[in-house]
Amino acid sequence: MLTPCADDALEPQLSAADMVSLRTLLGDAIQAHQAIAMLDIGDKRCRLMISEGESGHPQPVFHHLQLGMDLLVTRTFKQHMPSEAQLEQGIMLVEDAVMPVARLIPSSNVFVTHDPYLLDVAQHALGIRDLQAAWQSSGRLPVLSREAIEAQFDLLARQASHPHAPSGDLPQSPRWAAALLILREVLHHWQLGAVRLLPHLPIPLQSPKG
Repeated sequence: MLTPCADDALEPQLSAADMVSLRTLLGDAIQAHQAIAMLDIGDKRCRLMISEGESGHPQPVFHHLQLGMDLLVTRTFKQHMPSEAQLEQGIMLVEDAVMPVARLIPSSNVFVTHDPYLLDVAQHALGIRDLQAAWQSSGRLPVLSREAIEAQFDLLARQASHPHAPSGDLPQSPRWAAALLILREVLHHWQLGAVRLLPHLPIPLQSPKG
């Protein structure tokens, strides 16, 4: 499992120069007019960063969602894999947090994340053990589609409805389940087709070697 960042790490720490580096990293996956949207998950809240395209404001803008791992894992899931009722409650909580933010997402954007919780979800959904190695070998950022996330969520919902049935290879971690739920609802309600996966890089952002 990747180590999540403390909520302190959600404080604004990306500059306009970092956005230039990130656009270079994205290469032909982003056009000059497109915005970048980036999501990070903390224990108490989530952070959405928006960096506008060439005609927009150069500084990234940060929005905080009153939704975090503690609310879902501790208070809703009770530190266990969710039951059917708990999953339904979790869906409502996440929807309440993410739906009002949908209007802030530019219509033309590239959605990215380097959040450890979400990268854990992505690694499992894509069957990739090491995102950094996959990135280095291909020279392109891995992409996780909304369809792949829906397939994982269907497995989670099936397990919640039939807890004694075989769970397959679904990770039995309430934090993994919470991250999957957040990503699924974000992709759906923000009308995003996929998320591009950034290795957890230091600031300033760096490009792959080799």
